Formats: sequence, structure tokens, C-alpha cells
Amino acid sequence: MSDLKNLANNFKLITEIGYDLSQKFDGVDTDNRRKKVSTYYLAKIVPECMSLLKILPWPRLSKEDIFDFSSFCSLSRNIIEASNLHWYYCVDEVGGAEVDFRFLLYDYHDNTTIYRLGAFLGDTAEELSGIECKRRGIRAQIEAGPIFGALGDELRKQIIKGRRCSHLTQAEIALRRGLDVDFFNGIYKLLSSNVHSTPAAISSIVHARVSGRELEEAYTGLLLTYVPSFVADMINTIGKMWDIEFAIRESEEIINNYSGLLYART
Repeated sequence: MSDLKNLANNFKLITEIGYDLSQKFDGVDTDNRRKKVSTYYLAKIVPECMSLLKILPWPRLSKEDIFDFSSFCSLSRNIIEASNLHWYYCVDEVGGAEVDFRFLLYDYHDNTTIYRLGAFLGDTAEELSGIECKRRGIRAQIEAGPIFGALGDELRKQIIKGRRCSHLTQAEIALRRGLDVDFFNGIYKLLSSNVHSTPAAISSIVHARVSGRELEEAYTGLLLTYVPSFVADMINTIGKMWDIEFAIRESEEIINNYSGLLYART
């Protein structure tokens, strides 16, 4: 149990460092799209880290405490996905044409979602027309590009339907990052299996109630090492991108240590 408390405390410190970094971008603007979007992803991931920490029952764990492991897994998966997409849009060293294509996908997915939500919520025809005009313009740019043309038929269909905001899967992004893809896929399967209300997820709940929390605690310890590594690596890359140095040596050490853990399995 003490190991879980230490891991939770480390994650809390990493989250606090991420929060402090995010505060530095209040009111800051830049024409560099990658740098700008990096701050958006940081703004998304920090509250999710805070919420994840609130779900953990430590250090007050007792038999009477409820540990919502499913929500813990859901937030963990969200954090990993956000970190991967942040890397895909803002960090991956690709050519200018590739960067532009990825942000066209970003904008197209964004406008498609806004249009569908607006239609559902009853926006006026004039409001929807403006969004649709913009969406069609972005679609035309996507379809005219050679990168889109080189993709498979099914992937192109998914992109045009607005179901994909990237042309790489989460596992493919992990591979490009240089991560251990087998381990990544194993963690991702563990998280997804406990997020959905599948028989496996229900069986996990029943097992915890009948046999105790040992298995959940083992999974939690594993995730409290892996998930903070994604957060730390994201903080590290954003800090370097914006030329922001750590004010405290201990902060730099824990961020570098956890960021290094993300790639240690390769």
C-alpha cells in the first residue's frame, strides 16, 4: 500500500508541475500553430489528472471506501490518448506538408463535430450554413492533397465522415514515438476493458467485491507508473518547445525520470 501512496504522491507532484506550466500560457498567443495547440492539450490534460487523483482512495483506503476503478481507467485512457494526439500534432518531426495535413484533419474533425452538435441543439439554418461552408472548404483541401490520396479507402471514408481526427491509430502513434507497442496495446486493452460495460468489466467488479482488491491494486500500481510518464513527457516537450526552464531542480528531476520511463521498455 505504501508503494501506491508514493506513486500517487509522485503523480500529484507531476500534475502540480503541469498546472504551474499551464498558468504561464494565460494570455499568451503565438502564430506557431504547433506551439499554440500544445497549450490547448495541456489545458485539457491537467484537469483530468486532478480528477484522477480525486478518484484514488489513498491514503484513506479502508474496506468501506469505494474505488471507482472504471472511472480511473477511463481518465487514464483519456490522458494517454491526449498525450499521443499532442505528440502527433505538435511534436512529431515531419515535413511542413505533413504538419499542414494533420491540422486540416484537426480542423475538419472539429467543424464536423460542431456542425452535428449544432444541428442536434437546433442552431439556425444560417448558423449551420456558415459552419458547413467552412467544413466543405477544409474537406476540399484534404481531398486535393497527395497524403490523403495515398491512404487506404476505408481510412479515407472514416476521415471524410468526421470519425477520425488523425490518420494514425493510437498504436501507430505509439510506434512512431518509439514506445513498446506490445506493452502499450496491453495497457490500452486493460483500460478499455474496464471502461465499457462489457461482461469482462462486470466480472472485474464482481471479482473485486468477492475476492478483494488485490488485483485492482496491482493494476493501479502499474497504471500509476505508466500514465504519469505520458504526462511528464508532455510537460517536458512543451517546456522545451516554449523554452521554459524548471524553476526547481526537484521538479526537473521527477519530470525527466518519469519521461524516461515511458521509453525505458524499448
